[in-house]
Amino acid sequence: MHFPERRPDQTEERILPLINLVFLLLIFFMIAGSLSATEPFDITPPTSSSETAKDAETIVVLMNKKGHFALDNQPLSEPDLLAKITGIIKRSPNTVITIKADADLVGNHLVSFTHGLYSIGVKKLQLLTEQAQQ
Repeated sequence: MHFPERRPDQTEERILPLINLVFLLLIFFMIAGSLSATEPFDITPPTSSSETAKDAETIVVLMNKKGHFALDNQPLSEPDLLAKITGIIKRSPNTVITIKADADLVGNHLVSFTHGLYSIGVKKLQLLTEQAQQ
């Protein structure tokens, strides 16, 4: 009795490089990809040489160099932002407001905004800065 010689299956040999390529691409995109939330506009905070610990209950207000505001990654006008913060302060009076302002922002805009925050009852403000490189 004579059995025909069995030939190796060619489909496995063609699929293995494809599987390897898919796994390499998966690893590349997992390492290179960023899943962090992006802010609505680009802000470069000023530098500071002081070090302070961040408080637990804080609200971060973004302020770009043109004077536009954002809260929770949502752009808002100054009156809308102050109204939203007023509601938060009424619920939790000890909330700390952290302002992440652009380093190129005109100082008068920042000062007038902080006066507005104090007028609605904010007790503590922080200005977010970057550590100065020595």
